[in-house]
Amino acid sequence: MTNRNEYRTIAHMAIKTKYRNIRADFKLRETPLFKKLVSLEPASTKNTLPITWAKAKDFSVWDDKGNKWIDMTSGIFVANAGHANPKIKAAIKKQLDSDLLFAYNYPTEIKKKFIEKLLAISPKHFNATTLLNSGSEAMDTAYKLIKLYGNKTGKKYVVSFTGNYHGRGLSNELISGGPKSAAWAGVTDSDIVFLDFPYDMKAEFDYKKLPQGTDIAGFVIETFQGWGCWMYPKKFLRDLYTFAKKNKALVCFDEMQSGFYRMGPLYGYMTYGDFKPDILGLGKGISSSLPLSAVLSRKELFDIDKNADLHGTHSGNALCVAAGLANLEFLSSHEEIARRKKTSAIFEKELLALEKSPLVRQVNVSGLIAGIIFEDKEDSMAIVRECVNRGVLAMLIPRNSIKLAPPMTITPQALTEAMGVLREAIAKREANA
Repeated sequence: MTNRNEYRTIAHMAIKTKYRNIRADFKLRETPLFKKLVSLEPASTKNTLPITWAKAKDFSVWDDKGNKWIDMTSGIFVANAGHANPKIKAAIKKQLDSDLLFAYNYPTEIKKKFIEKLLAISPKHFNATTLLNSGSEAMDTAYKLIKLYGNKTGKKYVVSFTGNYHGRGLSNELISGGPKSAAWAGVTDSDIVFLDFPYDMKAEFDYKKLPQGTDIAGFVIETFQGWGCWMYPKKFLRDLYTFAKKNKALVCFDEMQSGFYRMGPLYGYMTYGDFKPDILGLGKGISSSLPLSAVLSRKELFDIDKNADLHGTHSGNALCVAAGLANLEFLSSHEEIARRKKTSAIFEKELLALEKSPLVRQVNVSGLIAGIIFEDKEDSMAIVRECVNRGVLAMLIPRNSIKLAPPMTITPQALTEAMGVLREAIAKREANA
């Protein structure tokens, strides 16, 4: 448990617990390495937290000076199975020793095993997948499939939500944020229609705000809106799904952050109801390590245009799918599923208690992902920095929210300690308000 007294002189004292180690001379400031990288990379790539990662293992991150943090971000919601998971490391080493690191799009045994495992654990109406490298590529492929389906069926509209995010790339930005997200390119798609995101849990789906249902090719849905982990009202999404199916419009869920047990079940969309989506975009937690993504769908939809180019140079890279296979086997084990139920309950209880703070407007939590919505972004950013100074790594974003998604291997003791630090950081901000 966190000792409240250890923070009284935090600026001058070292922190040393089982899970944290922050030196007395630590300051959150730009290091020479940080400054060098800033000089070599575009300004837009600048990381807002100048922490040098030297090692990451399980739910811990170390810098080059020996400071140690409890990671409450999984990097950026990737390391579902924990950083440097031993089983994933062993699978990567085995593949390295086999002298097969790259095979373009040729068949490999490891690729077959990964695809078979992915389909085996997924709902049975998905019977095919294409492998890619990133979430952006996966959602570009999903957009392409919806467009091809529309061309084939005479439907043209693609419906997305304002404020949702679907990756970096022209097609991704066309369906992200709003009508002006791709204004930099001078390119628009007049067939993309945006619905307002239903932040109000009482909001209802209104099909009258859409074009004629029979003209809609598909819906693109971020399973929760990323920046604050905003969930949809369940009835809203059920009514949307019913409307889509009635009009033979495709339903696509962007599961980049919500997939692979992050929200509890295998895929986050399952928390809303008994849906059978047509397309899933998968990434991040699919390997808990190396670059890998996938699109899940039905064979007949993938083959609606057999000339469509749905793979790339590194699709199904042997090293990446070896990591992915070990990751799926680990996360899907009965032992890990049972363990996550216990930590998820602690996570939810600790987070919802934060709503008592006058600085906190709302807490959104499902499984092991959460967004704490503050009244002011200056509060959220100051609290993240304070957490970092105290040995807990949270996601710093320039909005009035803090996102938390620890590696799902985190222990109840470490989770409780991290939440204690967060409470102390909030209390300090309250006292200084």
